[in-house]
Amino acid sequence: MKKNLVVLVAVLAAVAIAMPAFAVDFKYGGLYRLRWQSQDNVADGQDKDKGSAFDDNGNWFDQRLRMLFTFVASENLQLVTHWEADTLWGRESPGAGRHGGGDIGADATNLEMKNVYLEFNVPNTPMRAKLGVQGATFLKGWIFADDFSGAVLSTKLDPVKVTFGYVAAQNTDVTTTQENVDDFFLSLDYANGPFTASLVGWYQYAHNTNLSTYPDMSTGTFYATSTPAVTDNNLFNLGLSLGYKTDMMVLGLTGIKNFGSYDLVGGKGQDYTGWMLEGTADFLWNPFTFHLGAFYTSGDKDNRAKFDYADDYDAFAYARGASYYWSELLGMGLLDVSVLGADHLNPNHQGAYRAGDIPSNLWALNAGVIWQALPETKVTFNYYYVATATDVLADAATGATDDTVGHEVNLYISQNLVDKLTLTVVGAYLFADDAYTIYKDDDDAYELGAVLQWRF
Repeated sequence: MKKNLVVLVAVLAAVAIAMPAFAVDFKYGGLYRLRWQSQDNVADGQDKDKGSAFDDNGNWFDQRLRMLFTFVASENLQLVTHWEADTLWGRESPGAGRHGGGDIGADATNLEMKNVYLEFNVPNTPMRAKLGVQGATFLKGWIFADDFSGAVLSTKLDPVKVTFGYVAAQNTDVTTTQENVDDFFLSLDYANGPFTASLVGWYQYAHNTNLSTYPDMSTGTFYATSTPAVTDNNLFNLGLSLGYKTDMMVLGLTGIKNFGSYDLVGGKGQDYTGWMLEGTADFLWNPFTFHLGAFYTSGDKDNRAKFDYADDYDAFAYARGASYYWSELLGMGLLDVSVLGADHLNPNHQGAYRAGDIPSNLWALNAGVIWQALPETKVTFNYYYVATATDVLADAATGATDDTVGHEVNLYISQNLVDKLTLTVVGAYLFADDAYTIYKDDDDAYELGAVLQWRF
Protein backbone atom coordinates (compact mmCIF):
# COMPACT_ATOMS: atom_id res chain seq x y z
CA MET A 1 0.00 0.00 0.00
CA LYS A 2 2.78 2.40 0.93
CA LYS A 3 4.56 1.62 -2.37
CA ASN A 4 1.38 2.32 -4.35
CA LEU A 5 0.90 5.63 -2.50
CA VAL A 6 4.46 6.71 -3.37
CA VAL A 7 3.83 5.86 -7.04
CA LEU A 8 0.55 7.82 -7.04
CA VAL A 9 2.19 10.90 -5.52
CA ALA A 10 5.02 10.69 -8.05
CA VAL A 11 2.54 10.49 -10.96
CA LEU A 12 0.53 13.48 -9.68
CA ALA A 13 3.73 15.49 -9.23
CA ALA A 14 4.81 14.69 -12.78
CA VAL A 15 1.42 15.73 -14.18
CA ALA A 16 1.51 18.97 -12.20
CA ILE A 17 4.99 19.81 -13.51
CA ALA A 18 3.99 18.99 -17.08
CA MET A 19 0.87 21.18 -17.04
CA PRO A 20 1.24 24.87 -18.05
CA ALA A 21 0.76 27.49 -15.38
CA PHE A 22 -2.87 28.50 -14.87
CA ALA A 23 -2.88 32.09 -16.22
CA VAL A 24 -6.29 33.24 -14.91
CA ASP A 25 -6.84 34.83 -11.52
CA PHE A 26 -10.17 34.35 -9.78
CA LYS A 27 -12.08 36.95 -7.75
CA TYR A 28 -15.35 36.45 -5.94
CA GLY A 29 -17.81 38.32 -3.76
CA GLY A 30 -21.50 38.67 -3.19
CA LEU A 31 -24.43 39.57 -1.01
CA TYR A 32 -26.96 37.76 1.15
CA ARG A 33 -30.14 39.59 2.17
CA LEU A 34 -33.03 38.42 4.35
CA ARG A 35 -36.12 40.60 4.72
CA TRP A 36 -39.32 40.60 6.72
CA GLN A 37 -42.06 43.06 5.90
CA SER A 38 -45.66 43.87 6.66
CA GLN A 39 -47.69 46.43 4.70
CA ASP A 40 -51.21 47.76 4.33
CA ASN A 41 -53.01 49.89 1.70
CA VAL A 42 -49.99 50.05 -0.57
CA ALA A 43 -51.77 48.53 -3.58
CA ASP A 44 -55.29 50.01 -3.40
CA GLY A 45 -55.32 52.70 -0.70
CA GLN A 46 -58.40 51.26 1.03
CA ASP A 47 -58.86 49.59 4.40
CA LYS A 48 -62.34 48.14 4.23
CA ASP A 49 -64.21 44.99 3.24
CA LYS A 50 -61.70 42.61 4.79
CA GLY A 51 -61.16 39.58 2.60
CA SER A 52 -62.27 41.40 -0.56
CA ALA A 53 -60.22 42.93 -3.34
CA PHE A 54 -59.85 46.00 -1.11
CA ASP A 55 -57.94 44.05 1.54
CA ASP A 56 -54.29 44.29 0.53
CA ASN A 57 -52.55 43.66 3.84
CA GLY A 58 -49.43 41.54 3.36
CA ASN A 59 -46.86 39.84 5.62
CA TRP A 60 -43.93 37.74 4.41
CA PHE A 61 -40.23 36.86 4.47
CA ASP A 62 -38.00 36.80 1.41
CA GLN A 63 -34.31 36.29 0.79
CA ARG A 64 -31.77 37.00 -1.96
CA LEU A 65 -28.34 35.62 -2.74
CA ARG A 66 -26.05 37.33 -5.23
CA MET A 67 -22.76 35.73 -6.26
CA LEU A 68 -20.09 37.56 -8.25
CA PHE A 69 -17.31 35.56 -9.96
CA THR A 70 -14.69 37.30 -12.07
CA PHE A 71 -12.05 35.56 -14.16
CA VAL A 72 -9.08 37.89 -14.71
CA ALA A 73 -6.46 37.21 -17.39
CA SER A 74 -4.75 40.58 -16.87
CA GLU A 75 -5.62 44.25 -16.56
CA ASN A 76 -6.49 44.03 -20.27
CA LEU A 77 -9.07 41.24 -20.10
CA GLN A 78 -11.60 39.77 -17.69
CA LEU A 79 -14.87 37.85 -17.74
CA VAL A 80 -17.48 39.01 -15.20
CA THR A 81 -20.35 36.75 -14.09
CA HIS A 82 -23.08 37.69 -11.63
CA TRP A 83 -25.71 35.20 -10.42
CA GLU A 84 -28.82 35.67 -8.29
CA ALA A 85 -31.36 33.51 -6.45
CA ASP A 86 -34.56 34.89 -4.88
CA THR A 87 -36.92 33.02 -2.58
CA LEU A 88 -40.21 33.93 -0.95
CA TRP A 89 -40.52 31.82 2.20
CA GLY A 90 -43.24 29.20 2.14
CA ARG A 91 -44.24 29.75 -1.49
CA GLU A 92 -42.97 27.62 -4.37
CA SER A 93 -45.26 28.74 -7.19
CA PRO A 94 -43.72 30.65 -10.13
CA GLY A 95 -43.81 34.39 -9.67
CA ALA A 96 -43.21 34.20 -5.94
CA GLY A 97 -39.62 35.08 -5.30
CA ARG A 98 -39.06 34.97 -9.06
CA HIS A 99 -39.08 31.16 -9.33
CA GLY A 100 -40.15 29.98 -5.90
CA GLY A 101 -38.47 27.26 -3.91
CA GLY A 102 -39.46 28.35 -0.41
CA ASP A 103 -42.02 25.71 0.58
CA ILE A 104 -41.62 22.20 2.03
CA GLY A 105 -38.98 20.46 -0.03
CA ALA A 106 -37.62 23.87 -1.03
CA ASP A 107 -35.96 22.75 -4.28
CA ALA A 108 -36.43 25.04 -7.27
CA THR A 109 -34.74 26.11 -10.48
CA ASN A 110 -34.25 29.69 -9.42
CA LEU A 111 -30.63 30.59 -10.14
CA GLU A 112 -30.70 33.58 -12.47
CA MET A 113 -28.01 34.91 -14.75
CA LYS A 114 -27.85 38.56 -13.79
CA ASN A 115 -24.66 39.52 -15.65
CA VAL A 116 -22.23 37.71 -17.94
CA TYR A 117 -19.98 39.97 -19.98
CA LEU A 118 -16.50 40.24 -21.39
CA GLU A 119 -14.50 43.37 -20.48
CA PHE A 120 -11.27 44.18 -22.31
CA ASN A 121 -9.02 46.96 -23.59
CA VAL A 122 -9.38 47.53 -27.33
CA PRO A 123 -5.90 47.03 -28.86
CA ASN A 124 -4.05 50.16 -30.00
CA THR A 125 -6.79 52.47 -28.67
CA PRO A 126 -7.56 54.17 -25.34
CA MET A 127 -10.96 52.46 -25.22
CA ARG A 128 -12.31 49.74 -22.95
CA ALA A 129 -15.19 47.52 -24.09
CA LYS A 130 -17.93 45.55 -22.33
CA LEU A 131 -19.82 42.97 -24.41
CA GLY A 132 -22.68 40.87 -23.06
CA VAL A 133 -25.31 41.04 -20.33
CA GLN A 134 -24.27 43.84 -17.98
CA GLY A 135 -25.60 46.60 -15.74
CA ALA A 136 -25.40 50.39 -15.83
CA THR A 137 -26.81 53.47 -14.10
CA PHE A 138 -27.12 56.99 -15.51
CA LEU A 139 -28.23 60.13 -13.66
CA LYS A 140 -29.08 58.15 -10.50
CA GLY A 141 -31.55 56.04 -12.46
CA TRP A 142 -33.68 58.89 -13.80
CA ILE A 143 -32.50 57.95 -17.30
CA PHE A 144 -31.52 54.29 -16.77
CA ALA A 145 -30.62 51.80 -14.03
CA ASP A 146 -30.90 48.14 -14.96
CA ASP A 147 -29.24 45.08 -16.46
CA PHE A 148 -29.26 44.69 -20.24
CA SER A 149 -27.72 42.85 -23.16
CA GLY A 150 -25.57 45.02 -25.36
CA ALA A 151 -22.21 46.65 -25.95
CA VAL A 152 -20.50 49.56 -24.18
CA LEU A 153 -17.32 51.44 -25.11
CA SER A 154 -15.64 53.92 -22.76
CA THR A 155 -12.48 56.01 -22.69
CA LYS A 156 -10.94 58.40 -20.18
CA LEU A 157 -9.83 61.79 -21.45
CA ASP A 158 -9.08 63.38 -18.09
CA PRO A 159 -10.98 65.08 -16.61
CA VAL A 160 -13.76 63.69 -18.88
CA LYS A 161 -14.90 60.09 -19.31
CA VAL A 162 -16.76 59.28 -22.52
CA THR A 163 -19.13 56.29 -22.62
CA PHE A 164 -21.07 55.11 -25.67
CA GLY A 165 -23.33 52.09 -25.84
CA TYR A 166 -26.05 50.03 -27.48
CA VAL A 167 -28.84 48.33 -25.53
CA ALA A 168 -30.86 45.48 -27.03
CA ALA A 169 -33.98 46.29 -25.04
CA GLN A 170 -36.41 43.99 -26.88
CA ASN A 171 -36.37 41.51 -29.76
CA THR A 172 -39.46 39.34 -29.39
CA ASP A 173 -39.53 38.17 -33.02
CA VAL A 174 -36.18 37.69 -34.75
CA THR A 175 -37.84 37.59 -38.19
CA THR A 176 -38.94 41.24 -38.06
CA THR A 177 -37.87 44.53 -36.51
CA GLN A 178 -41.38 45.91 -35.97
CA GLU A 179 -41.51 44.95 -32.29
CA ASN A 180 -37.85 45.66 -31.58
CA VAL A 181 -36.66 48.21 -29.06
CA ASP A 182 -33.10 49.46 -29.66
CA ASP A 183 -31.38 52.00 -27.44
CA PHE A 184 -28.24 54.05 -28.02
CA PHE A 185 -26.62 56.33 -25.46
CA LEU A 186 -23.74 58.72 -25.04
CA SER A 187 -22.52 59.90 -21.63
CA LEU A 188 -19.92 62.59 -20.90
CA ASP A 189 -18.82 62.55 -17.25
CA TYR A 190 -16.64 65.32 -15.81
CA ALA A 191 -14.84 65.29 -12.46
CA ASN A 192 -12.34 67.88 -11.29
CA GLY A 193 -11.80 68.86 -7.66
CA PRO A 194 -15.13 69.44 -5.90
CA PHE A 195 -17.07 69.66 -9.19
CA THR A 196 -18.78 66.87 -11.14
CA ALA A 197 -21.06 66.99 -14.17
CA SER A 198 -22.72 64.46 -16.48
CA LEU A 199 -24.36 65.05 -19.83
CA VAL A 200 -26.34 62.03 -21.08
CA GLY A 201 -28.23 61.52 -24.30
CA TRP A 202 -30.44 58.41 -24.45
CA TYR A 203 -32.18 57.48 -27.71
CA GLN A 204 -34.81 54.75 -27.65
CA TYR A 205 -36.07 53.58 -31.02
CA ALA A 206 -39.12 51.47 -30.26
CA HIS A 207 -40.02 50.86 -33.92
CA ASN A 208 -43.79 50.08 -33.82
CA THR A 209 -43.95 49.17 -30.13
CA ASN A 210 -45.83 51.23 -27.55
CA LEU A 211 -43.88 50.57 -24.36
CA SER A 212 -45.56 49.90 -21.01
CA THR A 213 -43.35 52.52 -19.34
CA TYR A 214 -45.42 55.26 -20.96
CA PRO A 215 -48.45 55.79 -18.68
CA ASP A 216 -51.80 56.85 -20.10
CA MET A 217 -52.31 59.89 -17.91
CA SER A 218 -56.09 59.81 -18.34
CA THR A 219 -56.51 56.53 -16.49
CA GLY A 220 -53.22 55.83 -14.76
CA THR A 221 -52.94 52.56 -16.67
CA PHE A 222 -50.25 51.66 -19.19
CA TYR A 223 -50.40 51.13 -22.90
CA ALA A 224 -50.27 47.58 -24.20
CA THR A 225 -48.16 46.98 -27.29
CA SER A 226 -51.21 47.48 -29.53
CA THR A 227 -53.40 50.01 -27.66
CA PRO A 228 -53.19 52.50 -29.17
CA ALA A 229 -51.31 51.25 -32.23
CA VAL A 230 -48.23 53.33 -32.97
CA THR A 231 -45.48 53.42 -35.56
CA ASP A 232 -42.05 55.01 -35.71
CA ASN A 233 -41.80 55.44 -31.94
CA ASN A 234 -38.74 57.57 -31.13
CA LEU A 235 -37.93 58.88 -27.65
CA PHE A 236 -34.82 60.93 -26.93
CA ASN A 237 -34.01 61.96 -23.35
CA LEU A 238 -31.34 64.61 -22.83
CA GLY A 239 -30.17 64.88 -19.23
CA LEU A 240 -27.70 67.00 -17.30
CA SER A 241 -26.51 66.63 -13.71
CA LEU A 242 -24.26 68.97 -11.75
CA GLY A 243 -22.56 68.25 -8.44
CA TYR A 244 -20.44 70.05 -5.88
CA LYS A 245 -18.85 68.33 -2.87
CA THR A 246 -16.79 69.55 0.07
CA ASP A 247 -16.10 68.19 3.55
CA MET A 248 -19.17 70.05 4.83
CA MET A 249 -21.77 69.73 2.06
CA VAL A 250 -22.86 67.88 -1.09
CA LEU A 251 -25.05 69.66 -3.66
CA GLY A 252 -26.73 68.13 -6.71
CA LEU A 253 -28.97 69.23 -9.58
CA THR A 254 -30.46 66.94 -12.26
CA GLY A 255 -32.68 67.82 -15.21
CA ILE A 256 -34.01 65.78 -18.16
CA LYS A 257 -36.01 66.90 -21.22
CA ASN A 258 -38.05 64.58 -23.45
CA PHE A 259 -37.71 64.90 -27.22
CA GLY A 260 -38.89 62.74 -30.09
CA SER A 261 -42.27 61.61 -31.37
CA TYR A 262 -44.42 58.72 -32.51
CA ASP A 263 -47.18 58.29 -35.09
CA LEU A 264 -50.62 56.96 -34.27
CA VAL A 265 -52.08 54.45 -36.72
CA GLY A 266 -55.06 56.22 -38.26
CA GLY A 267 -54.16 59.52 -36.57
CA LYS A 268 -51.58 62.26 -36.41
CA GLY A 269 -48.18 62.15 -34.81
CA GLN A 270 -47.41 63.28 -31.28
CA ASP A 271 -44.30 64.82 -29.76
CA TYR A 272 -42.74 63.95 -26.41
CA THR A 273 -42.56 67.24 -24.50
CA GLY A 274 -42.22 66.18 -20.84
CA TRP A 275 -39.44 67.12 -18.44
CA MET A 276 -38.18 66.64 -14.89
CA LEU A 277 -35.98 68.52 -12.43
CA GLU A 278 -34.44 67.46 -9.10
CA GLY A 279 -32.30 69.29 -6.57
CA THR A 280 -30.60 67.87 -3.45
CA ALA A 281 -28.47 69.32 -0.66
CA ASP A 282 -26.69 67.46 2.15
CA PHE A 283 -24.98 69.27 5.01
CA LEU A 284 -22.51 67.34 7.20
CA TRP A 285 -22.14 68.27 10.84
CA ASN A 286 -20.79 65.29 12.78
CA PRO A 287 -22.47 63.13 13.89
CA PHE A 288 -25.39 64.46 11.78
CA THR A 289 -26.09 64.75 8.07
CA PHE A 290 -29.03 67.00 7.15
CA HIS A 291 -30.76 66.46 3.81
CA LEU A 292 -33.04 68.66 1.69
CA GLY A 293 -34.44 67.60 -1.67
CA ALA A 294 -37.19 68.18 -4.21
CA PHE A 295 -38.17 66.85 -7.62
CA TYR A 296 -40.78 67.73 -10.22
CA THR A 297 -42.01 65.58 -13.13
CA SER A 298 -44.38 67.09 -15.67
CA GLY A 299 -47.93 65.92 -16.23
CA ASP A 300 -50.66 66.62 -18.77
CA LYS A 301 -50.58 70.41 -19.13
CA ASP A 302 -54.09 70.50 -20.67
CA ASN A 303 -55.60 68.69 -17.65
CA ARG A 304 -57.92 66.76 -19.97
CA ALA A 305 -60.58 64.49 -18.54
CA LYS A 306 -59.77 61.99 -21.28
CA PHE A 307 -56.54 61.42 -23.14
CA ASP A 308 -56.64 63.29 -26.46
CA TYR A 309 -54.52 61.41 -28.95
CA ALA A 310 -54.41 64.50 -31.18
CA ASP A 311 -52.28 66.40 -28.66
CA ASP A 312 -48.64 66.06 -27.64
CA TYR A 313 -47.47 63.74 -24.87
CA ASP A 314 -46.78 66.23 -22.07
CA ALA A 315 -46.16 63.86 -19.15
CA PHE A 316 -42.54 63.01 -18.38
CA ALA A 317 -41.71 59.78 -20.27
CA TYR A 318 -39.04 57.22 -19.43
CA ALA A 319 -37.05 54.88 -21.60
CA ARG A 320 -37.39 51.22 -20.66
CA GLY A 321 -34.99 50.41 -17.82
CA ALA A 322 -35.24 53.69 -15.90
CA SER A 323 -35.53 53.22 -12.12
CA TYR A 324 -35.19 55.93 -9.46
CA TYR A 325 -35.89 54.97 -5.84
CA TRP A 326 -36.87 57.84 -3.52
CA SER A 327 -39.25 57.36 -0.55
CA GLU A 328 -40.06 54.06 1.16
CA LEU A 329 -43.76 53.72 0.37
CA LEU A 330 -44.44 55.77 -2.75
CA GLY A 331 -40.91 55.45 -4.14
CA MET A 332 -40.11 51.73 -3.65
CA GLY A 333 -37.46 52.16 -0.92
CA LEU A 334 -35.64 49.37 0.92
CA LEU A 335 -38.68 47.04 1.06
CA ASP A 336 -39.24 47.12 -2.70
CA VAL A 337 -40.98 43.80 -3.35
CA SER A 338 -44.69 43.16 -2.91
CA VAL A 339 -46.26 39.72 -2.59
CA LEU A 340 -49.28 41.18 -4.40
CA GLY A 341 -47.29 42.04 -7.48
CA ALA A 342 -47.83 45.75 -6.87
CA ASP A 343 -44.58 47.45 -5.93
CA HIS A 344 -46.47 50.71 -5.43
CA LEU A 345 -50.07 51.90 -5.76
CA ASN A 346 -51.82 49.88 -8.47
CA PRO A 347 -52.64 52.17 -11.42
CA ASN A 348 -56.22 50.89 -11.46
CA HIS A 349 -56.77 52.56 -8.08
CA GLN A 350 -55.06 55.88 -8.73
CA GLY A 351 -55.60 58.99 -10.81
CA ALA A 352 -53.45 60.21 -13.68
CA TYR A 353 -50.08 60.06 -11.94
CA ARG A 354 -47.33 57.50 -11.59
CA ALA A 355 -45.40 56.78 -8.38
CA GLY A 356 -42.89 54.00 -7.72
CA ASP A 357 -39.47 54.21 -9.33
CA ILE A 358 -40.68 56.03 -12.47
CA PRO A 359 -42.71 58.98 -11.08
CA SER A 360 -44.65 61.05 -13.61
CA ASN A 361 -47.09 63.95 -13.06
CA LEU A 362 -45.69 64.04 -9.53
CA TRP A 363 -43.58 66.32 -7.38
CA ALA A 364 -42.20 65.95 -3.86
CA LEU A 365 -40.40 67.90 -1.15
CA ASN A 366 -38.07 66.02 1.19
CA ALA A 367 -36.33 66.86 4.47
CA GLY A 368 -34.34 64.39 6.53
CA VAL A 369 -31.51 63.73 8.93
CA ILE A 370 -28.97 60.92 9.43
CA TRP A 371 -27.58 60.50 12.94
CA GLN A 372 -24.50 58.35 13.53
CA ALA A 373 -25.53 57.65 17.12
CA LEU A 374 -22.73 55.14 17.79
CA PRO A 375 -19.85 53.79 15.69
CA GLU A 376 -22.01 50.80 14.72
CA THR A 377 -25.47 52.43 14.95
CA LYS A 378 -27.13 54.81 12.48
CA VAL A 379 -30.61 56.38 12.60
CA THR A 380 -32.22 57.95 9.52
CA PHE A 381 -35.47 59.96 9.37
CA ASN A 382 -37.13 61.37 6.23
CA TYR A 383 -40.27 63.41 5.59
CA TYR A 384 -41.91 63.80 2.17
CA TYR A 385 -44.72 66.03 0.96
CA VAL A 386 -46.05 64.51 -2.28
CA ALA A 387 -48.44 66.07 -4.79
CA THR A 388 -49.34 65.88 -8.48
CA ALA A 389 -48.20 68.42 -11.05
CA THR A 390 -51.76 68.68 -12.40
CA ASP A 391 -55.03 67.78 -10.67
CA VAL A 392 -56.08 64.14 -10.90
CA LEU A 393 -59.31 62.26 -10.27
CA ALA A 394 -59.82 61.97 -6.51
CA ASP A 395 -63.41 60.65 -6.33
CA ALA A 396 -64.67 58.46 -9.17
CA ALA A 397 -68.26 58.70 -7.90
CA THR A 398 -68.49 62.51 -8.13
CA GLY A 399 -65.68 63.35 -10.54
CA ALA A 400 -63.93 65.54 -7.97
CA THR A 401 -60.22 66.24 -8.53
CA ASP A 402 -57.31 67.08 -6.23
CA ASP A 403 -53.52 67.36 -6.29
CA THR A 404 -52.31 66.34 -2.80
CA VAL A 405 -51.20 62.70 -2.53
CA GLY A 406 -50.11 62.86 1.12
CA HIS A 407 -47.38 63.20 3.72
CA GLU A 408 -44.93 60.31 4.15
CA VAL A 409 -42.50 59.68 7.01
CA ASN A 410 -39.71 57.07 6.97
CA LEU A 411 -37.57 55.79 9.85
CA TYR A 412 -34.52 53.50 9.54
CA ILE A 413 -32.37 52.14 12.38
CA SER A 414 -29.23 50.33 11.20
CA GLN A 415 -26.95 48.28 13.43
CA ASN A 416 -23.75 46.48 12.44
CA LEU A 417 -23.98 43.14 14.25
CA VAL A 418 -20.75 41.33 13.40
CA ASP A 419 -18.27 41.17 10.49
CA LYS A 420 -20.24 43.58 8.26
CA LEU A 421 -23.53 41.82 8.96
CA THR A 422 -26.04 44.70 9.20
CA LEU A 423 -29.59 44.74 10.56
CA THR A 424 -31.87 47.60 9.46
CA VAL A 425 -35.31 48.10 10.99
CA VAL A 426 -37.70 49.99 8.69
CA GLY A 427 -40.89 51.90 9.45
CA ALA A 428 -42.86 54.00 6.93
CA TYR A 429 -46.26 55.70 7.17
CA LEU A 430 -48.25 57.65 4.57
CA PHE A 431 -50.85 60.13 5.78
CA ALA A 432 -52.98 59.83 2.66
CA ASP A 433 -54.76 62.78 1.09
CA ASP A 434 -57.52 62.95 -1.52
CA ALA A 435 -55.33 62.45 -4.61
CA TYR A 436 -53.83 59.18 -3.32
CA THR A 437 -56.60 57.11 -4.94
CA ILE A 438 -59.72 57.60 -7.07
CA TYR A 439 -61.95 56.71 -4.08
CA LYS A 440 -63.74 59.20 -1.87
CA ASP A 441 -62.04 58.21 1.39
CA ASP A 442 -58.34 57.40 1.16
CA ASP A 443 -56.97 55.39 4.05
CA ASP A 444 -53.43 55.73 5.32
CA ALA A 445 -50.76 53.23 4.27
CA TYR A 446 -47.85 51.76 6.21
CA GLU A 447 -44.87 49.42 5.96
CA LEU A 448 -42.92 47.75 8.74
CA GLY A 449 -39.96 45.49 8.21
CA ALA A 450 -36.38 44.48 8.83
CA VAL A 451 -33.44 43.76 6.53
CA LEU A 452 -30.52 41.53 7.48
CA GLN A 453 -27.69 41.91 4.98
CA TRP A 454 -24.13 40.69 4.57
CA ARG A 455 -21.78 41.75 1.78
CA PHE A 456 -18.83 39.44 1.29
